[in-house]
Amino acid sequence: YLHTIKTKALEEAHNASLLLSSRLQLELVKKNIQPHFLRNTLTSLIDWIEESPQQGIVFIRALADEFDIMNSISEETLIPVRQEIELCKKHLEVMSFRKELNYKWEEKNIDENEEIPPAIIHTIIENGITHSLPSNDGSITFCLSFIRERKYKQYTLRTVAKNRNKKKSDLSGTGFKYIKARLNESYGNNWQFDSFAVEEGWLTEIKIFDTK
Repeated sequence: YLHTIKTKALEEAHNASLLLSSRLQLELVKKNIQPHFLRNTLTSLIDWIEESPQQGIVFIRALADEFDIMNSISEETLIPVRQEIELCKKHLEVMSFRKELNYKWEEKNIDENEEIPPAIIHTIIENGITHSLPSNDGSITFCLSFIRERKYKQYTLRTVAKNRNKKKSDLSGTGFKYIKARLNESYGNNWQFDSFAVEEGWLTEIKIFDTK
């Protein structure tokens, strides 16, 4: 009887895990097919094609590349960090055309052998684009760095820009809920997430604890 109960509990936990994974996959696919995103992107694309056909082609390619990467990672739980970075860079290229702003990407000490839940850095960048204004030089810079300590590893995304809202970020927002669900899916409770204003813009930290 106890064995039956234990087996049933394990099956329920497994089914719940599959349901969560499916829901997160759906959220990832929905990211790039939101009517608001598509409408604004296509409107901007039409303007670029009319005014500068060559640049319009570059815009189309960047958008297609972002969709291709998003499609290839939609069913994954963890992806190579380099693939996540490429997704982020393509999104910034697309948004540079959309917003007609200079979005810059920098990275430091990235370990190419590391894996990360899909689109969590991408989601932070989306949030940064929404809540940031260009610096005095007319640009917004995203700098991703990685460190490994004895008991944990940490990704830090620094957004160099002027903040629309200098208060602590609302960690219960839809985007951050997606990030925390992905971290929980892959690492259980062995992670820490924080996002807050700093003098030069915004700082977001993802710390993953070593359980070995």
